[in-house]
Amino acid sequence: MPSSIKRGYIQFSERWEHIESRYVGPFVTRIVHRRPDGALDVRTSRRHRKRFGPEPGPDATEKKRHKYWLWRPRSLNWWIAVLFMIGSWHFISGSLLVWAGPSYVYIIDLIFFIGSIFFTSAGYSQYYQAINAPETLDENGHPAAQKRRYFGWQPHRLDFWATFPQFLGTLEFNVSTFMAFINVRWLGYDILVWVPDYVGSVLFLVSGTAAVLEFCHRFWCWQVKSLTWWIIFINFIGCVAFMISAFAAFVRPNPIFSNLVTWANLFTLIGAVCFFVGAYLMWPEMAQEEEAA
Repeated sequence: MPSSIKRGYIQFSERWEHIESRYVGPFVTRIVHRRPDGALDVRTSRRHRKRFGPEPGPDATEKKRHKYWLWRPRSLNWWIAVLFMIGSWHFISGSLLVWAGPSYVYIIDLIFFIGSIFFTSAGYSQYYQAINAPETLDENGHPAAQKRRYFGWQPHRLDFWATFPQFLGTLEFNVSTFMAFINVRWLGYDILVWVPDYVGSVLFLVSGTAAVLEFCHRFWCWQVKSLTWWIIFINFIGCVAFMISAFAAFVRPNPIFSNLVTWANLFTLIGAVCFFVGAYLMWPEMAQEEEAA
């Protein structure tokens, strides 16, 4: 078996010449090698966990019009996008229905709870994808077979922090939206509904921040011509909106402002719209990768 060298968590062929590694703190986010045939191989954290392979060269393919509709049920990336879109649509619908009046409370709670289930399915799928990212590449850059994992603790990887906290956050949203069915006074509501909602929003923000670091290789970047950047940016705005919503949703017997519920609902709507758009844009991103392959 050819010898290999470990960089980050990936075993590369010893025949590949290491050019550069980029870090965010202790995390490796970008690795550049020169293969024996002279070609550069650029691996980034987000692309690797999504199995998009190395970055395409500047002359890989000519620019084509994006495909905005895809049917790829055998692709986990496709399912992650679909599940996030369905979950987001439920949160959008529930937020809009709030303005219809209090007579729809049970239906609204049910819509939010169902949406949280789809969010959890998407969040787990994303986490599952990350912990099963290829750890060994052969001389041609193809991933070696490895044992499938369903759960894993990999704190030394930034893609783990970009997916695992979000999965935990969706579980908190499950608790929050389920407990909303219970009719309790303000203190009980804060403990049973608001606390898991707040914790879930914090976890989403941690995940969104890690996703920015993973893509930018630093604390922030502007790449407005990159479709992937827009996905990361829009999802981050969605995380911020959910965080603001959680702050505004705190219930007090004598609220400081009378319209906090309206603001909480508005920012829930904004966050849901952002996650829907971000998930939808994963389809043309997939099409881009198919064309470049």
